[in-house]
Amino acid sequence: MTLANLAQADSLTMQQINTFCHVYERGGYAGAAEVLGLAGPTIWEQVKTLEKIYKTKLFVRSGRNIVPTNSGQALYEMLRPLLANVESTFERLAEHHDQSITQFTLVTGMRMMMEELGQPLRQFQKAFPGTRMHLMTADNVTAQQLVLEGRADLAFLIEPPREMVADGIDYEMLYPLEYLAALPPRHRLIRRAHVTLDDLVNEPLVVGSAHTIGRKQLEQARFRLGMKSPLNIVAETDNSAVTIACVRAGLGVGIIASQPDGFLTANVKTRSITNEVGQVNVVAAYRKGRQLTNALQTLVEMIQAR
Repeated sequence: MTLANLAQADSLTMQQINTFCHVYERGGYAGAAEVLGLAGPTIWEQVKTLEKIYKTKLFVRSGRNIVPTNSGQALYEMLRPLLANVESTFERLAEHHDQSITQFTLVTGMRMMMEELGQPLRQFQKAFPGTRMHLMTADNVTAQQLVLEGRADLAFLIEPPREMVADGIDYEMLYPLEYLAALPPRHRLIRRAHVTLDDLVNEPLVVGSAHTIGRKQLEQARFRLGMKSPLNIVAETDNSAVTIACVRAGLGVGIIASQPDGFLTANVKTRSITNEVGQVNVVAAYRKGRQLTNALQTLVEMIQAR
C-alpha cells in the first residue's frame, strides 16, 4: 500500500462504511436513514465523503431514486464482507468472555424443520441451554434476503443453482437430498420398484411453483431427456410439506426433494427419480465475511453429522 492510499484508508470510518452499505441495500438515503436512525443530510454527507476518499461517484440519480454506479457496486461487494466480519467480532468476543450467546435467528424450509432439524436442535439445546432460538420458515429467495438484511443469522436451505446464488452470502454443505416421486395410497405405480419421468407424463402431478429450485431442475431434466409432452400439473406448492399433504389428499403424484425414509413420507410410498432429475444438497447460508460463533458453528456441525 502506498503512503497516499494509507492516508486515504486512515480517513475511512466504520460509520461511513456502514452507512454506504445501508444506502446501497435500501436503495436510497431515506431508507438508510430510517434503519440507522440518522438524519438524511448526515447520510448524504457520509456518502459524499466516501466518494471524495475513493475519488469516484458511487451513486447516481434515476428519477426519484438513486442507483449504484459500477464503482459503487464493486465497492459494496468488497466492503460488505468486511463489515460483516467486524460486526461478528462483537459476538465472538462476547462468547469468548462467557462461553455463551443469548439468542440467534434461524430461517429454513418447513420440510427441513419437520424432518431433519428436530434432533440436532435438541442436541444444541442441551449443549447451550441458555440460548434462545428464533426459528422462521421461508422459501429460498426470502431466506437469503433475510440473511443479507441481517434479520437472520443462519439459513438452512436447498443449495441454489449458479444463476440463483445471492451475492454476499457464503454457503456450507450440510447433507444431500434425493428427488422423489411420492405416490398416493394404492397408486398403480406402487407395484414398480423403479419409476421414471416418462412413467409420470400422464399422471396428475403436484410440483413446486415456477420459482422453486426443484421445479427448475425438473424442467431441466425434461429438456435433457428430450421429453416434449407437457406435464399434467394439477397443483403447484411452495414447499415439499404442502406437496405431501396434497398427495395424501389424493390430488396426484408429488415431486419432492426429501429423505426417502423421512417423517413426512411415512404414510406414502416414494420412488427415487434422482438418476434423472439429479441430486440436491442442503446448505448453511450466512453473510459473506461473517465469522460464526462457536455455538452457531457447533449447530452447523451437528446438522452435518445428523
